[in-house]
Formats: sequence, C-alpha cells, structure tokens
Amino acid sequence: MRNFFLDREQRSRNAVRAIAACAALLLAALVGTVHAAAPAPLPTKLTLTHIAADKWRADYVFAEPITAVELGAQVGPYRKQAWRPLTPGVELVADDGSEAMRSASPLTELSVEISAYDDFDEGQYAPIDRFSDGGWDFYLGFLHGALTQDDRQRSMDVALHLQGLPGETVIAPAKPGTELTGYAYFGPQKPVRMGNVNVIIDPKAPAWLREVIDDTTTKVSQYYEQAFQRDLIDTPLISVAVVGFDGAPGTFNVKGGVAGGGITYRLQGAGLVDDHPKKRAYMARLVAHEMAHLWQVNLMRGGIGGDDAWVHEGGAEAIMLEAMRATGIFTAEASDQYAQELLKECDQLAGDVTVNRGLYACGFKRFHGYAMAPMPLWRAMMARSEGSGEFYSESMIQAILKQ
Repeated sequence: MRNFFLDREQRSRNAVRAIAACAALLLAALVGTVHAAAPAPLPTKLTLTHIAADKWRADYVFAEPITAVELGAQVGPYRKQAWRPLTPGVELVADDGSEAMRSASPLTELSVEISAYDDFDEGQYAPIDRFSDGGWDFYLGFLHGALTQDDRQRSMDVALHLQGLPGETVIAPAKPGTELTGYAYFGPQKPVRMGNVNVIIDPKAPAWLREVIDDTTTKVSQYYEQAFQRDLIDTPLISVAVVGFDGAPGTFNVKGGVAGGGITYRLQGAGLVDDHPKKRAYMARLVAHEMAHLWQVNLMRGGIGGDDAWVHEGGAEAIMLEAMRATGIFTAEASDQYAQELLKECDQLAGDVTVNRGLYACGFKRFHGYAMAPMPLWRAMMARSEGSGEFYSESMIQAILKQ
C-alpha cells in the first residue's frame, strides 16, 4: 500500500492508512467468526479389540457428550449386516445413502460389535480381508466419523488402541492419519523383512506368487531408496490375503493398494493356482507400482492431493518401469514393450487423462515425453512438495522443467 501511494499527498496516505486499519479490524473480526464456527476436533479414544475368532468390539470414549457418530457413505450392506451397537439407546441408522450411530440421549461412551464380513463393494475399501490361517486385515477408516453435539458437528481427534487375542500379532497402520485410513493386521504371523519393508503373505499363496512378491519387493524397495535418495520415514507393512481360488479357470483379480502408509492386497480366483510368465510380469509390475506410491507419500508434508490424479498414477507407472529395468526384473526389451503398450493405449484414449485407464497410460505418456527423466524429476517434485507443502500437480512439473 505505501509503495503504491508513494507520490500521493500526505493527506491521501493518512486516509489510506486509516482505511487499511479499519479493514484489518474487520478482517480480524471475520476470521474470529470463522474460527468460532469451526469447533476444535473432539478428543476421542478408540479401542478396537479382537474378542473372538471372527468378532471385534470398537469402544469409543469421547471427551465430551455427543449424540451421534455420522459415519458417512454406506459401504454396501457391511454395517447393516456386520455391526451391532452394544450401548443401550444407540441405533445404527441409514439416511439418504449415509449411515450413523445415533443415541437417544447424550453419551461419552459407545460400543459396537463387528463381525467378520467377506464381501466388498467396487470403489470402496474391502472392510475386512480374511487370511487362510485365521489372520485378518481390518479397515479402520469405516470406524471414523463426525461427532454431533446438539446442533453442531465436530471432527474426531482419535487416539487409537488395538488389542488382539492372546498371543496374537497386532500391527497398526504406519500412517493412519486423521481419518484412520489404513488396515490393522490381527493374526498369527510375524512380518518378514523384504528389502526395507515388512511383509505378511497368506500361507495359501502359491509358490510362484510368493517368489514374485519376495523378489520384486526386495529389489525394488532397495532401488527406490537409492534412486530417490531418501529412506522411508516409517516401516510399511505389505500384507497379501488370498481369499479363495474360485471363479473361471485362468483368471484372478487383485484388489487393494496403498492405504495408511502400507499396502494391502486381496487376491482371488482360480487363475492364481497355475504359474505363467504373464502372471509373474503382471504381479511384478503391480508390486513395483504400488511401492512407487509409498515413496510418493514418503514426505513430512505435501505429496498426493485431490487433483491431477494422472500425476501420481502415470508417475508411478514411469517410476515402476525405471525400477524394473534397473533391477533386472524386466529386460530392456520387456520394459520397452510394456512402455509401447501404454503409449498405444493412450493413443486409443485420445490422450484423455480424466478417464480411469488414462490416468495410467496417458499419465505415463506425459512423463515419457518430458525432457527430464522420471527419477530426477520425481526427486525434484518430492523436494519441492516437502519444502513448501504443495501437492504434486502439473503446474509443479512445469515449474521444475522450466528451471
């Protein structure tokens, strides 16, 4: 303000200062109003206890009385079928696609029993993955919700506690975040170190699958640490559940990915039984791709945001291919062949990075065409994101390329 009016008369400068002071007071008042309208998160202790082979109990303790936990969107019939409120006066209700646990009167403690649930809905996290040896991956995010007090809502400030059956291994997500994103493992296995991550694999997994996961995880995690020039902040858990061998011969499906700083896979299908080079290549690419995401979020702040999804998905494809070639898991010929497949797929999609497969194929094509190679570009993106708190984006990439 002073620079702009530098050559005006003193009277004008004084008037501007007075207006600025009034504006500052008004802004302070407005900011105070905004803060008053957004109450602080409510401290909440959440204890999830494995109480029987196929049952858990979630116990909430709230720092102040509440009347409802608004759980958000319905997760198919999961809560309706598997949840049973134990606290008198509390009901699980569904309303216009959302679900909540509501109480007839204010309370500070709430408990709900949760039974094993084997289904999942497309586009949602699998609520619970069952291992063949009695182990489980339990998704914690569906326990989180907004808290209702009278006519206002407050977010949860959760202190999470996990309790297993006697002698059971219990592992919390490395980075559950404020919304409890991620899976907790309950089961008999102890994780095995592969490279610089921990891994639990279902005993039912075929030998070829175990070999691919072991080889790829070990080599690629070590390569990423060297190529990105940074150690992992936390030690992630990669868990692999095989939920069955049913379905059409020769086919199988894989659900899961990065959540809460770890990777969870749910595999199913008759095609898992027999070994084949194409299956090995597919699983190796998948493991390396998801591990690329682990490093993309291996920051103290910033990282992956809600926009420009092609940046982290196409970027993970580019990172994955660099790793596969550098570690010798893929030959140069195999790497080039897969790159050409992605480029061709993108051409068929007319370069559209807004459709699902375009995030991967066309995102890869953009990284493939940049003047800077994928690994140094991503090192620069990570440094910029962590330094500023800025999320990865196309504008960030362009700024780095112009330097």
